Amino acid sequence: MTEPSPMETCNDHSDHTAAINLKILKQCGFYQMFTPNSKKIFGWNVYLLSFIVLTVITQCLIGIGNFGFLFDLEDINTNVDLFLIIFATSFNYLTVLKVVILIFNKTKVLELLDVTDLKFLKSKHCRNNIEILYKYRDRALRLTNLYFNFCIFVLTQWITFPIMINSFVTYKKDNQRLENVINRPYLTDVNTFNKYYVLFYVFEAIIAIKSVYLVLMVDLLLLSIGWAIIVQYEVLAIAFKNIGHNENLQKDHDHDVVDDYKCFKSILFDQQKLDLKVKLYFSIMKPIVLMHVVISSVLIIMLSNSFLTVFLSTKSFTYTIVSVFKIGTGVLYIGLQLFLYCHLFDNIHSMRESVNLGIYFCNWTKKDLKFKKLLLLTMRINNANQIIMKASTKKIINLQLFGNVLMTSYNIVSVMLKTLG
Repeated sequence: MTEPSPMETCNDHSDHTAAINLKILKQCGFYQMFTPNSKKIFGWNVYLLSFIVLTVITQCLIGIGNFGFLFDLEDINTNVDLFLIIFATSFNYLTVLKVVILIFNKTKVLELLDVTDLKFLKSKHCRNNIEILYKYRDRALRLTNLYFNFCIFVLTQWITFPIMINSFVTYKKDNQRLENVINRPYLTDVNTFNKYYVLFYVFEAIIAIKSVYLVLMVDLLLLSIGWAIIVQYEVLAIAFKNIGHNENLQKDHDHDVVDDYKCFKSILFDQQKLDLKVKLYFSIMKPIVLMHVVISSVLIIMLSNSFLTVFLSTKSFTYTIVSVFKIGTGVLYIGLQLFLYCHLFDNIHSMRESVNLGIYFCNWTKKDLKFKKLLLLTMRINNANQIIMKASTKKIINLQLFGNVLMTSYNIVSVMLKTLG
């Protein structure tokens, strides 16, 4: 009997048996973009069609907002405004590209969701350690909920920022526009902009909400799958390590070396199945992560420079405090996002290496030559078949890369600070 395809089993991904927070992804309508059985209109997936329509609308709004750069306006954007516009536009395009890549690979995404199932590993020794997966699931749900709330906090703060500034700061110049979420240079005069300020504010709020929604959904999906892969490798390592050490089995007269040989092969089959999922995961993640690391590194430098510029400015105390808090949370968010991805791939690599360590610590010294040959061959294959996410031929996506990005940002911002001084 052949196994059903991912497209046929997509509805089997249950909130209760998945080691990721599928509930949020389903409630926000993101999961349904990848399932073939979602509601359709004229043959189109309703959720996918909504994404396309909303993306077209927001890109048009961004284009209208940035159109003023082509003309000389009576009011001039400051360097801080320019950096924030570049940040918001780059952040939006990066997010859209991530979702487009996932949509083109939606069949692969559905296949990857299988690895988040609590019963993905089928061997007996792996199933004996299933409590590790349940503990991980509880922790993953707490972390994703915390990350979700943090993103909503950052979004809320950026949207309410202009309201606070416009309410408490008195503008001394008549030709100055009211503060917006991102002060895009709309092709209007100051009086017209201020007269219809609510409309322009709604435009900016829609763009911000849509961008944060998409990046949040993408992060919850991809990071959660990566975390699930890590814990599956942990279960494999423990399963290999326990071979030959189970005292109850040793007392069983039916238990012999042949049983351990069969157990080893069944666990090895689970590892091969997991390795295939990891290769599939890396094939989807590579273009996403490379774009993310490069753009996030630049955005951290831009936002840090804007933070220092506002902090050292001579504007009103209220404006400075609110702006510093707003930009500061932006730097924290981008830094946290980059850290999570670097930490994720660092852990995947480390945990996969721990499988070999688990194999070595099994009770192989009391086994026959056939078992020892299989063990040695498995360790050699694992060492030769390295699965690593690389930014280049020499640079690996790990915590060291994150540290290098922070150090580079610090050096550049230090030079900027001396220049301002």
